[in-house]
Amino acid sequence: MPDRISNLLLNISKEKPWHTKPVFCFTTDIDWASETTLKLFFDEIFTYQIVPTVFVTHASRIIDELFADKKIERGIHPNFLKGSSHGGSFEDVINTCLKFAPETKLYRSHRGYNSTDTNHLLRNKYHFKVSSNTVTVMQQHLQPVLHESGLLEFPVFFEDGTHLYNKLELDIDTYLKNFTSPGIKIISFHPMNFVVNPPTLSYMRNIKDTLSREEYNNLSLKKIEQYKNQLKGIKDICIEILKLSGRYDVLTLDELYNISIN
Repeated sequence: MPDRISNLLLNISKEKPWHTKPVFCFTTDIDWASETTLKLFFDEIFTYQIVPTVFVTHASRIIDELFADKKIERGIHPNFLKGSSHGGSFEDVINTCLKFAPETKLYRSHRGYNSTDTNHLLRNKYHFKVSSNTVTVMQQHLQPVLHESGLLEFPVFFEDGTHLYNKLELDIDTYLKNFTSPGIKIISFHPMNFVVNPPTLSYMRNIKDTLSREEYNNLSLKKIEQYKNQLKGIKDICIEILKLSGRYDVLTLDELYNISIN
């Protein structure tokens, strides 16, 4: 067995902090959000003293500045689906995304697209280390999984769209046992969901269906205020998660990887 695989198998089986307590990691899939949307989103989440892992889809002055100031770490969020603005082949898509985060070895695909071809390409040609493509429904005791490609897979614990899709309660108290149990708690949310605060999946779908790609990419504050849900929505439980995480360790995805392999 090659040394790298042997060492990974050995090291990820060692006792880690998440075997006995929850360890949080905040991630966000940018999904072509406008600069106004990003500013509103980051201004608020930074009040909780976190360093999020940001999976980028496009060029953004705000994201570049935050990265330069070491307020975020970056991964790529490639869209491998047909009609992607990132390109017509898997390599085109990856090369496009690497223009936005050339330093990264972390990825999560748009809409969770996953195939042997993309994983092997990312690992073997581009030397990626980490994928975070598997989304669970608040599953307890999550830990890294050694993917067949050689990538280390970090399953997502909570994802805002998944929560809405399953029509789950928008109150953390219902799921407190899941959040406070041992395991890695990778939280994934989207800037648009955060600022618009949809109460249902269809609420956000209806908004997106009224906008062209260009309009979505350049969404203004006026439009955001027009679309914002003022009642209870997905942002409310996201805020509760951010507050709860203050009681526990909060690491970046790259930090989780480094602990996992040692």
